Amino acid sequence: MKKWLILVLLAGGIAAFLFLFNMKKSSIPSVEKIDYSEEGFTLASELTNNNRLVASNEHYELYLNETTSYFRVVDKATGMEWKSNPTVPDPWQLDPTKAITNTAIDKQKSTLEITYFNATGSTASINNYKLSISHPKSPLAEAGEKTYSIKYVENGFQVLYDIKDLDVDYSYFPKYLSKAFVDGLEDADTLKDFAYKNYDPETDQYFIESYEKLSKLVTGILYPIFYEKLGYTREQVYEENLLNGITEFVEKPEFKVAVQVTLEDTGVKTTIIRDSIVEPNDIKISNITLYPLFGTAISVENDVPTEGYMVLPDGNGAVIDFNNGKHYQNPYRKRLYGQDLSLLPFKMAEEQQKINIPLYGMVKEDGGFAAIITKGDAMANIHADVSGRIDSYNKIYTSFDIREIERVTLGSGFNTYGINLWTKVIVDTDFEVSYHFLSGSDNSYVGIAKTYRDHLIEKGLTNRDLTPYTVLNTELIGAYDRKEFFLGIPYYTTQSMTTFKEAKMIVDALLERDINHMNVTYLGLMNGGLTSTIQDQADIENVLGGKEGYKDLSRYLSLSNVTLYAKVDFMTASKYNKLFDDFRYTASRIDGSLAYAFTYHYPTRLPYSETEFMQSADDYVVNPIYYDAIYKAFNKDFNHNTISLGYLGSTLAGHYTKTSSLYKQDAIRIQESLLSQITETMILENPLGFAIPYADSITDLPVEATLYSIIDDQIPLLQLVLSGYVDYASQSLNMANTRSIEYNFLKVLETGSNIKYTLSFDDSRELLNTEYNYFMATHYENWINVIEDQVKEMDDLGIHQGYLINHERLANNVYRVTYSHGLVLVINYNLSPMTVNSITIPAMDYVVIGG
Repeated sequence: MKKWLILVLLAGGIAAFLFLFNMKKSSIPSVEKIDYSEEGFTLASELTNNNRLVASNEHYELYLNETTSYFRVVDKATGMEWKSNPTVPDPWQLDPTKAITNTAIDKQKSTLEITYFNATGSTASINNYKLSISHPKSPLAEAGEKTYSIKYVENGFQVLYDIKDLDVDYSYFPKYLSKAFVDGLEDADTLKDFAYKNYDPETDQYFIESYEKLSKLVTGILYPIFYEKLGYTREQVYEENLLNGITEFVEKPEFKVAVQVTLEDTGVKTTIIRDSIVEPNDIKISNITLYPLFGTAISVENDVPTEGYMVLPDGNGAVIDFNNGKHYQNPYRKRLYGQDLSLLPFKMAEEQQKINIPLYGMVKEDGGFAAIITKGDAMANIHADVSGRIDSYNKIYTSFDIREIERVTLGSGFNTYGINLWTKVIVDTDFEVSYHFLSGSDNSYVGIAKTYRDHLIEKGLTNRDLTPYTVLNTELIGAYDRKEFFLGIPYYTTQSMTTFKEAKMIVDALLERDINHMNVTYLGLMNGGLTSTIQDQADIENVLGGKEGYKDLSRYLSLSNVTLYAKVDFMTASKYNKLFDDFRYTASRIDGSLAYAFTYHYPTRLPYSETEFMQSADDYVVNPIYYDAIYKAFNKDFNHNTISLGYLGSTLAGHYTKTSSLYKQDAIRIQESLLSQITETMILENPLGFAIPYADSITDLPVEATLYSIIDDQIPLLQLVLSGYVDYASQSLNMANTRSIEYNFLKVLETGSNIKYTLSFDDSRELLNTEYNYFMATHYENWINVIEDQVKEMDDLGIHQGYLINHERLANNVYRVTYSHGLVLVINYNLSPMTVNSITIPAMDYVVIGG
């Protein structure tokens, strides 16, 4: 009996361990949306004012053309007008040497573009010009019929677009009609002359031979016969076709989408109202483009080419010049905030910079705008294109993915095919873009950056950059796992690249060289080292010196005013603590499988798990609803007040199931809630816009943009936003192996950055036969003299005694940078000397012309 009791208690204990005392889920913070109702709208057919003053404030007036739904904003001081759509014909329409399509013209006249998919997963795109703003003549509509309505709200208006095709096509008519039925009609000759020309004696039926190619002329003749005289319905047509083996029922897309436009003190705010969206049962929207021609810049005015540029937040920032002639290159389109960590592709994507901030803009000769995506930013794409491709306009605008997609490959070998899987519900957020108008000295990319900085200040950004000296960010490599063999049997041991005692030696060596302003971040500190388990505890590796050794190191460094940060990651885990935890805490992909943070095999560009090469299993991607619980458990065990967050604040991950979806937009609210609770001093690595106000210091900011062919230049947009408010550093100069150290150091000077190095006490060749051989040049003795020279050079220049206030492109790869305290640098990235404004700058060097 005792044995049975012991077994029962043991089984109960194991069950309790496995299924009880699990981490608590957090709730998704609520989102503020426009309170929407279809009541109060007036049909456009009842409205006639083509220049109604809707709202006015100290600086601007908002006008609406009720007959088109187009709006314009007038600057009271300058008379400058910003229009939702071009109001004059495209010059290409008047130029016989140019070929402009009706599709391009319709796009210019639209205010929304919609991409949708049907039950089979195939996609199509439409715009709302001929489907809502001005329908073409058809049996169902008079030419110019409007299917939208307007409601006026405080300081603005709402437009509800009922987007539907009022044209008639082949699907309105049966393909086959019995001979007896046709011959008995008074319109029999008309039917046989224009459509039912063929006869099948076996079935005794007339039929339309080119059924799916019926012309508008023919459908216009058939419609009154079938629907006015014979009383047909589309359902009846479907039933008759079904009897003849035609199973297709063409369901025409019909959507309702409302937008709101309101006048603001600095410009105008445009919003797609999420709760207004109505879709058919079998057709769903995947993407909506909002005002694709707002503020567009024509290529030529009064026979003179226009000048200006578009500003993109790609990487540290990029510029596309008007009329740059690159219409043969792909237009620019990129999703904000990088790839969803839960939906990493099964083939490695090309290396590129991500978009960190929800900002873009346009600078014209007589005024510009900064556009901030204030709602739905994690679902947004930024588009930009130049004149000459489809029309004469340079344009930059936003679209929103209202659902997520995953491409899944089925089959094997040569018999494979792909299908698209979509999430079911629309993401729960409005989609909003605020346009801030710029003039005078603010009409530049510097002014665009200033506008976004002001936005961040409203969101809580405070001035935390209080250091007038160069701050060295030293990243130390700690513990790692190495595969060893015993009698041919593999096993893993934990080894060290830098113990705590050795860390003291590295820091002392830097201090001896008068590098007195330093942050030290420890990689591979706890829970398994560089490949760590779930971070719900702080088990500091004994091979480094254990918990007491870490406390001692922290105290030792603080005596020299050096701050020690622990690198932690709450978003991924190499393994969990208990059986079944991987199913409990791991995020899911859209196809239902567990989400992994893939490590890719570069030669094949596949995840290691998809190759024959040996590698540790990929890390699990943690479901965002457990971030809060993981942090709270970690915080109880970690008695230090400084941390460096890895993915958190820098990367977003969703979680997708058959019944619900946690989108990247939801993940922002979860991360923001957690960041607001963290009391420790934080370093954030390459943070996204929403996380910036929470950072005490920032590292790994990009200093380059993705060099797509359509882009003309790169600019320090991110750094212009942050300079003077928060200390920031570039990526580790010794890890950025695509460029030389000299080039990367010039980028530090150009962007007003601090410097960062990744170092180890042991020679990095120790990692050659491990999974961490990407740390290929970290031995501190190889870099300490370079670091000393760079810090001294920056302090001699006094870079950090001021902050960036201006940046100018002087020539190809030549820039002038101005700091607030008067320092002016001219930097030349060319491989040969350049002379600009009588100043000669040596190759890959700079000159000081002020300060």
